[in-house]
Amino acid sequence: MDAVHYTAEQISAILKDESWRGFDAKALTLLEESVQECVDLAYAELGHEYAMLFETLTDHSAKQIELFAQRLEKAFPQKSKHYVLDVGAGHGVCTQHLAKQEKVKVKAIEPSEYFYARHLLEMEREGTLPFGCAMKADMCHLPFENATFEGVYCNAVLHHQLYLPGKNIGIEKAMSEFSRVLIKGGQLYILTLLGEHHHIQNHKFFQSLEGADMEKLAKRNLLQIESMAEIVAKGPFGDQTRWLEACLIKRT
Repeated sequence: MDAVHYTAEQISAILKDESWRGFDAKALTLLEESVQECVDLAYAELGHEYAMLFETLTDHSAKQIELFAQRLEKAFPQKSKHYVLDVGAGHGVCTQHLAKQEKVKVKAIEPSEYFYARHLLEMEREGTLPFGCAMKADMCHLPFENATFEGVYCNAVLHHQLYLPGKNIGIEKAMSEFSRVLIKGGQLYILTLLGEHHHIQNHKFFQSLEGADMEKLAKRNLLQIESMAEIVAKGPFGDQTRWLEACLIKRT
């Protein structure tokens, strides 16, 4: 019989008292699955509300995508195409802008059935996204070969994963996967919630990171931080949500 998943209250207690440190592999998997179930339920129940939060491309995101494309050109000027993975593409507005950049050929993954079916596939049918660019997939288990992409773009989705330092699940696993699919010299852009706590709000799971966490994650995954900054902008905690923005490079 399948193990019963933890409730949102149980997840919060486990993370707060750090009892996960004594978990074996089976218990960690159950915790990870419980968090994913929490996220999936939130998207199923509140997907439209969450989509409305990010339904338009912000000036900041547009500028960062354009700078990202410029960094790719600087890193790989001899290439005619720069293959980019958009992780957790959601409503697809960032994917659209990535696809408009010169030389960028984008592949978008999204684990949520709500966003994949109601947004990304619909945009493909309408012709506002390249046909075949969207896939239903999980950032912790990327369905791509090693060294496939010149760039990985991860905007405001990493915080839906657990961060348990030293455990190869959640954010630790996702960062390992990003590094794996990047070619040497590849560019990685991350925007995620800034802080040192987890939050469960209306059954939505959020995990914040600090700069020191990003430094450790980069070091463990053959990544070099090119720049890192705190920004304050609209997000799940209102107009003054704190974000951590990092640009990283796969070491050569």
